[in-house]
Amino acid sequence: MLMERVTRDSRTGEAPGVRPLHLLLFLVTAIALRIATFGDPNLHVDESFYQTVGIAMHEGAIPYVDVWDRKPWGLFFLYYLIAFISYSPIAYQVIATIFAAATAWVIARLASAWSTTRAGLLAGMAYLLWLTELQGFGGQTPIFYNLFIATAALLVFSARDRLLRGQAPPSVAAAMALAGVAITIKQTAVFEASFLGLYASARLLRSPMPRSLVWRPVLLWAAIGAAPTLAIAGWYAAEGYWGIYWHAMYTASANRPMFLYPTTMRFLITFVILAPLLVVATLSLADWKGESRRFVTGWIAAAVIGLVFVPNFYMHYSLPLLVPLSAATAVFLARPVVGQIAMAGLAAYSVCTFDPLDARRTQQSIDAFAELADVIRGHDDGSPLFVVDGPPQLYTLTGHAFPTPLVFPHHLGDANEKDLSHLSTLGETRRVLAQRPGIVVTPDKPREGPPNMEVLDTVYAYVRKNCRRVANIETPDALTTARMDVWADCRKR
Repeated sequence: MLMERVTRDSRTGEAPGVRPLHLLLFLVTAIALRIATFGDPNLHVDESFYQTVGIAMHEGAIPYVDVWDRKPWGLFFLYYLIAFISYSPIAYQVIATIFAAATAWVIARLASAWSTTRAGLLAGMAYLLWLTELQGFGGQTPIFYNLFIATAALLVFSARDRLLRGQAPPSVAAAMALAGVAITIKQTAVFEASFLGLYASARLLRSPMPRSLVWRPVLLWAAIGAAPTLAIAGWYAAEGYWGIYWHAMYTASANRPMFLYPTTMRFLITFVILAPLLVVATLSLADWKGESRRFVTGWIAAAVIGLVFVPNFYMHYSLPLLVPLSAATAVFLARPVVGQIAMAGLAAYSVCTFDPLDARRTQQSIDAFAELADVIRGHDDGSPLFVVDGPPQLYTLTGHAFPTPLVFPHHLGDANEKDLSHLSTLGETRRVLAQRPGIVVTPDKPREGPPNMEVLDTVYAYVRKNCRRVANIETPDALTTARMDVWADCRKR
């Protein structure tokens, strides 16, 4: 009976019972799972940095020129737009929650097309539950671009019959535009975007449409998908920043060293965490037939390619894989008894390993940053602030400009990042110290492994000779904690 329902829905491409009102259900669930983190100024080093750059763009900062990183421009522009709402971290955290809920709703619509309405809703819930398991509790990049890819997948899959009849509906062009936006948020989205484009093209090639005409919509789709990235690259080239942009987007990533052991360990840990969801998805695929199975299998393969393409794997890199995996669980979750048991098990596992009601660390983080900001303001004599291997949001919290484009903590503190930008890490450190910063913030011991000791030793020599330590404050984030030293009154000694 289930397989008859799957087949029938796969032919129609409709989401039989998933309605806009169900979005409210996903939003309430997403809020419940994330509310304990709302307002945390140091939830994760990555998103804290993205928010810092977004705020700095309001002051005229240009990504890669005034503040350097390897993430695409679209990500920083997104945080720039969020900063119009508020500079408080709760702004991006609430927007990320809305994105997560919307993605779950799209997953439910898509999964309902090859299963039942109830199973589709459960698949969307599985996505929300596993986000927190894989460090997606805040505003990591996939939280945002997963929505664009999921919506593009829904549009392409819904158009599959029209494509096979030789039609090129506008919805496919819209899907390519969404996929193109996703690529401007994270480069590895190109693999999922390519899969969707190739799937649509393959369906059209199998249609009665003459081959001489097929390439027109195909080339148009490719142009639409590439347009956002090409427009951004064109602006940097026109402004004379092409070399810096190209290095940030491509050369720096290609030159980054690969460390097999820690990467393998992180990958294995992620695999263990994903295992319950992988089991349910595999059980779904085992007795699933038809076009929908081929589509989701290809999509999962594309997401896996994007996952393994980036060296030095981190857990949150697997977040894009959650979208097709969660959708794939629907066929198994549609089973009357075992499906309900599986969903209950998934929910229990997720909640037990990440307590959504524990707000203690958030309050500790809020208090720590309030204290850090107060100490810095209390000793501010107008000279530069230099944060080394510490929270970059201290610049925006205290109204200080970036003294160097290497603001992200790893770029100065991590030996793996040494000289990967277009700037010398030691050269930038010496240049900033030559400006005689009046306040320097450092960890009381190196946080990265292996640490960039030539940078840290240079900074420690400066503060010990010229400054005095005025505070030592424990500064937690959602995963770790560190004690930050504030060195001040540097020009008075």
